[in-house]
Amino acid sequence: MKEEDRDNIVLFPNVERRLVEKGIEALQNKQLSEAISLLEQGYALDPDNGDVMAALVLAYFEGGALTRAKELCKEMLLAGQGDYFQIVEMYITILIQLHEYKEITEVLEALLDEREVPAEKREHFMTILQFSQRLADNEPVPEMTEQDSEPARQETGIQPEELDLLKITDLNEQVALAGKLANQNIRPFVNRIGEYLKSAEGHPFMKTMLLNILREQEMLNEMNVVKFGLMENFIPAELPAPHSQPLENEVGRRLATELEHQDPFLLESTLSLLGRHEFAVYPFKLEPDDPAAWAAAFEYTAQVYLGNEPSVGELAGRYSTNLDAVSKAAGWIEKVEEISYPII
Repeated sequence: MKEEDRDNIVLFPNVERRLVEKGIEALQNKQLSEAISLLEQGYALDPDNGDVMAALVLAYFEGGALTRAKELCKEMLLAGQGDYFQIVEMYITILIQLHEYKEITEVLEALLDEREVPAEKREHFMTILQFSQRLADNEPVPEMTEQDSEPARQETGIQPEELDLLKITDLNEQVALAGKLANQNIRPFVNRIGEYLKSAEGHPFMKTMLLNILREQEMLNEMNVVKFGLMENFIPAELPAPHSQPLENEVGRRLATELEHQDPFLLESTLSLLGRHEFAVYPFKLEPDDPAAWAAAFEYTAQVYLGNEPSVGELAGRYSTNLDAVSKAAGWIEKVEEISYPII
């Protein structure tokens, strides 16, 4: 098309509104690839529309494109789009999923320094900030004596008998509570935490954070952990840290080799899926013990999320692995996703 012809294109009235409406409808129907395409077109036509930006952030988030969701959410903050504190909470939620605790620290430090934060949100943000600072620096929790625990409990307002972990379902609230517990002697809370870890109702994400706190405080008590119908005893002090990067393991490397040049967007979605899966299942190791099968299964699931119809057999052949193993791994991924990260 000639440049002068392109300049003469006339858009139909309200075309961006119709694109956005169709995009939101596709998003509600879990047709994520179509939703992203439509909303990106709407955003290109109306880049200052906060509602379009928010819908596109959600589409990216649900499609596993967390880096794109993060970048657009950051753009909303810089442009002053939407309710500032709601956008901050959305941004923090995305960063938690990405385990980008240094960025969380920088955002919340700037927020608390530069803005008037409502009293009911200040303590919440402060707790997440303190927890993220330690995770960003990979610092262990200082060892506390029993005498240290009483001032800590008074400061945070948490008493062991008041701790009701099953009532906490919001992701940010879970991180805030974990931050409070991490900053004091965890030993008075071990019985309550133990009850939660072995409860079938306890959320896998929260269980991972609690196990990590116990690990950091070198807890030698054997803890019974239940996740996804599995049950096993673990000694927290002997566990590895849960915050591994997807590309640091064999499954992530296989995915990168296969998709890095072929489909970078699909790779981003797949690695995001892998990262949150590993955090959710920690400290369990799921069968099959075949990195190629897991790589194929993660790509399969990511493609399904994006509205495609991949062939398990074709993926098994491409990754040189067994069809039954891929199906088994994909079944586990679906189960973990359904329980741990239901689509909003």
